[in-house]
Amino acid sequence: MKDDHSTERRIVDSSYGVLVEHGFEDFTTQAVADAAGVSQSLVHYYFDTKEDLVLAMFESGLEYVTDEVSEDIDGDDPRDRLVGLARTLVADDDEDAIAFQRMMLGLQSKAPYDDDLREIVSYNQSFFREYVEEAVREGIENGQFREVDPEPFAAMYVAAIGGAANWKAIFGVDGDYDAALEGLESVVNDHLVVSRDPERPGERA
Repeated sequence: MKDDHSTERRIVDSSYGVLVEHGFEDFTTQAVADAAGVSQSLVHYYFDTKEDLVLAMFESGLEYVTDEVSEDIDGDDPRDRLVGLARTLVADDDEDAIAFQRMMLGLQSKAPYDDDLREIVSYNQSFFREYVEEAVREGIENGQFREVDPEPFAAMYVAAIGGAANWKAIFGVDGDYDAALEGLESVVNDHLVVSRDPERPGERA
């Protein structure tokens, strides 16, 4: 069982590099098998279709992103989790991060015409919305945030992060990410965080 899990994990991990390098249209289970050092039939033992494999890759990758956020900030602070999520998804402008965002932008551009891709993109968006909603609810419960409706806030915040991430995909290292991140942080500080002084909305109570 342990070996089975290790093999499945290797296949999922290998799919990431193949997808980033080739894009979804040229993404094949044979290419993943070659990258993972296994047979194509073994890939299909775990995953019926390439769409199933890509979805599994995203499920794993999204968990990795949120774990990375928790490692970089105070995971018990809802405000830090929201700002940390934006910084993790937007501020990292190394070649791998840019390549990943370009792959994501490619998936999004094809999703309106492909039910399987739309499911993958929808899963990605829903995951981050739920992550933001949970942080907002926690901040409201502990008195750190104002009483707002978590769902529309999460929809807006995730959409804004997605827009900034698309800039990264298009402009690469030349993108103006600092301004976008400042704006996202201001949304959290000014709209959510309870302040002691009405003239200083970013100061926490």
